[in-house]
Amino acid sequence: MNRVTTITNVIERDRLAEVLRGLPITMVSNLFVATSLAVSMWDSLPHAVLAAFIGCNTLVNAARVALAWVWQRRGLLDANPRRLLMWCWVGALLSGLCWAGILLACARHGQAYSVAVGLTFCGINAGATVQSKASRAQVLAFILPNSLLLVILFALAGSLAANTIAINLALLTALMIRSANDQERHFRLSSRLRHEADALTASLKAANVAAVQAVERLKHAATHDPLTGLMNRAGYQAAFEDRLAAAARDGGTFTLLLIDLDRFKSINDRYGHVVGDAVLVATAERLSRYAGPDAVIARLGGDEFAALVPVADREAAANLAQGIVAGLATLGMPSGQVIQAGASVGLAHCPRDGETARDLQTFADLALYAAKEGGRRSWREFDEAMRDETRMKRAIEADLAQALAGDAIGVWFQPQVDCWTGAVVGVEALLRWRHPRFGWVSPPRVVSAAQTTRQCEALTRAILRKACRMIALLDRSGHGDTVVSINVSPGEFGTYPVAELIATELAAGDLDPSRLAIEITEEAVYSTERGGADIAALTRLGVRVIVDDFGVAYSSIGSLRDLPLAGLKIDRSFIHGVADNTRDRLLTEAVLAFANTLGAHVVAEGVETREQVEVLRALGCQVLQGYYFAKAMPEAEALLWIGRNAGVAAMKRIAPPPMLRHA
Repeated sequence: MNRVTTITNVIERDRLAEVLRGLPITMVSNLFVATSLAVSMWDSLPHAVLAAFIGCNTLVNAARVALAWVWQRRGLLDANPRRLLMWCWVGALLSGLCWAGILLACARHGQAYSVAVGLTFCGINAGATVQSKASRAQVLAFILPNSLLLVILFALAGSLAANTIAINLALLTALMIRSANDQERHFRLSSRLRHEADALTASLKAANVAAVQAVERLKHAATHDPLTGLMNRAGYQAAFEDRLAAAARDGGTFTLLLIDLDRFKSINDRYGHVVGDAVLVATAERLSRYAGPDAVIARLGGDEFAALVPVADREAAANLAQGIVAGLATLGMPSGQVIQAGASVGLAHCPRDGETARDLQTFADLALYAAKEGGRRSWREFDEAMRDETRMKRAIEADLAQALAGDAIGVWFQPQVDCWTGAVVGVEALLRWRHPRFGWVSPPRVVSAAQTTRQCEALTRAILRKACRMIALLDRSGHGDTVVSINVSPGEFGTYPVAELIATELAAGDLDPSRLAIEITEEAVYSTERGGADIAALTRLGVRVIVDDFGVAYSSIGSLRDLPLAGLKIDRSFIHGVADNTRDRLLTEAVLAFANTLGAHVVAEGVETREQVEVLRALGCQVLQGYYFAKAMPEAEALLWIGRNAGVAAMKRIAPPPMLRHA
């Protein structure tokens, strides 16, 4: 049903309602006038005629009222208002015929020509016209029979006065017809305008509701994770600020928990991403159940979750953390499969530990890191020792730029020797920074500070330039075949053009690219979408690519097979037990066999004893590096050591001499 048809039906419904609304008073008036006419004509007309008139008129009008009552009780007014209006017209016509009948009776007995009778009928018709403004058909059905009959009777009387009255009655009837037409037209128009206005209002209201709902949906999508239904990072940050403001205003407290799944990547690798997603959903459901309805639960990304819980008591917070660790140890899947997951949790309390989102997030993250370092599947609470760690971390971050600008970042070099001859075949450039307040800062801490402050490129450039200078010094001292290697962390790939930076520095020193090696971790190999292009460009340039800490991360054999590697470095954790642990020896032997299939040489780092040297030599490892030979040394000392060692290596002694064991 189109809009025009709908409006028309509504207007017909309004007309019917208006007719029925005025029907009771119209009926009362009709019966009152009919009774009055019968009383006034009691002596002029036969009583039977008057009784018949009163009876018929009353019966017709009673039927009209009864029908209206039935229609309303049965709810028929909306079904077909046009048909009901037709029945109203029939009722009005029957009533009009009753009045026409009494008029004929008056004419038969010589009473139709009196002014009183004419005025009576004109008054009735005028009243009907005024009362029934919604339906002209009903008005005309009532007034036309008796009005036209009255005009005819006066016109046939023959006298001038009667003809004059007939003309006036005809004009009055025409005016009443016109009035009825105008009233119905005005009623229709006003009804249409009212309903169109109502429809427009309803449409605007519906549009407004739809717009509000759309905004709410967009807001929800912008602040919630589509997979788990939890808040995302944006929603979490806003909720975090709200909680902090409420705590500052009302003196409230709450606890921040950071939760990391311990085995999520291995779950994804083993079972696929569908199961991985199911694990995330199950984790979200359990966290919501454990933390309670008043907590803010968020998925910050990957397998990292956060919870803001209105728990002030440290013991209660500890119990909650312990419950989460225990509850996430295993997760049941919808398929019935049970997944061994496990989680680590870090806690920080507001306002005891901090009053800003940055502080609390940092402190909870430190606690989470401590939980992971403690063996995973555990929880840790932020403490003062971690606070001191945070202060030092921020100071290091603040001072790093000045250290880079002032050339305070140093590079020491640790030799790598041939397993059989003891000749130096390479040196690893290792970052060194002596902080004015904290003393020597560990390289991982410096790299982390560089990543936080977006100074990775500047740090790598500083190390690379000193490595290039070492290559030039080795060339001038007659060690032109010694390779210098530098470490590039996985986080650097994709943040700046690593290959372009290395190519520029090599070209500036007019150095052979084959004299430089970059050591990358297995994570960088695995994340080929970030590092693949740079690694390929460096390989084309001639720079050697070595996988560092091999065997402790998660690279796939396929990714290593496809990468043109120059070498692998066996992690020191394997070398430590290679002399007295059969398992470590077998693993080392497997790595060596694997490297041979790739055509890559192997460097064993962390060599500290004569026994380790002998086992590695027996296994066929080509290059050794560790304290047994030399520690990392400053540039000048390293060059001197290499020069002294060259004479010893020329003797091709199988066992490294004692002098090789001193830094």
